[in-house]
Amino acid sequence: MGIHEDFIACFRDYDPVVFRSFHHEDFMTVRETELSTLDEHCAIIDELASKPDWDWHDKAELVHENFFVAEWRWRDGHEIVTNVSLKKEGKIWRTVISRVPIADTPNPKIYD
Repeated sequence: MGIHEDFIACFRDYDPVVFRSFHHEDFMTVRETELSTLDEHCAIIDELASKPDWDWHDKAELVHENFFVAEWRWRDGHEIVTNVSLKKEGKIWRTVISRVPIADTPNPKIYD
């Protein structure tokens, strides 16, 4: 089972301890111009996962995953979100999350 399947299973019945265990102790994430530590990232996801309409696990498409990296993409309102995560020792180590308005994508019709 890859990290994608692990995340899907975790979010179906969200468990913050399990979610945190998927991340390397040196984890860092970049969202546009914001840098977050593991504790900050887990707090953000814990809050999002508590919302009844949060459905990342149903919307995210796995673009690519191997031993070193995983890439997901999904539509959120009028934006396309891309999440690229580097792995270290089998855990998520570094993540970059980017949001691009659909109007700015080369072929916005593919995201309908």
